[in-house]
Amino acid sequence: MRKVVLLFILFVFSLSRADAQEFHFIPRIGLNLANTYPESFADMRPGLNIGVAEEIRFSKLFALEPGVYYSMQGYQKENAKGETARLKADYLNIPIYAKFYLYKGFHMFGGPQLGINVRAKGTNFKYSLGYPPFETKTVSRNIKDDMSPCDLSFSMGAGYTFDMGLIVSVNYNLGCTYIFKESEYTLGGSNLFRGKDHNGIIQFNVGWRF
Repeated sequence: MRKVVLLFILFVFSLSRADAQEFHFIPRIGLNLANTYPESFADMRPGLNIGVAEEIRFSKLFALEPGVYYSMQGYQKENAKGETARLKADYLNIPIYAKFYLYKGFHMFGGPQLGINVRAKGTNFKYSLGYPPFETKTVSRNIKDDMSPCDLSFSMGAGYTFDMGLIVSVNYNLGCTYIFKESEYTLGGSNLFRGKDHNGIIQFNVGWRF
């Protein structure tokens, strides 16, 4: 897996050797509203995403933008007692966006993204044992071993680049792979951290183009 990730990163940044007209360095920071679908039935978890990108401009209308971002994802949900359970899953995301400038600084973008899970924790999850005496247990622990190490997604969005260099954007990351290693549920015990959920994240970002 490490070799695959390394090759992917080398491919992303080798794009800068192509016949481009301009290069720009773009640091970014923004808000995540993260959830998973279709099985969790949970609320969005707010979080931070921060990273850097390189815009490789090939023409007035088209550019490629590879980047690397730290992204706080997961979900949260409230039980009948008003307590909030949270799944905190943080990723190192490496997208490759194709950008199309449609009018002045207004642009739309989209492309694939590789995510590497770097941290995962479940807090205040409750479940009932599937056999007598049906007691309720609470789980709060590191769940990185329950998570898939990599996540593939597709991102799409729009933004505006001001003449001064400020960039504002909004995008949605649609997960294409399961976030948990185990996709099937079992009888008895806890089925909290398994299933066929995918990541789904709305991102609002600001950046500066140098």
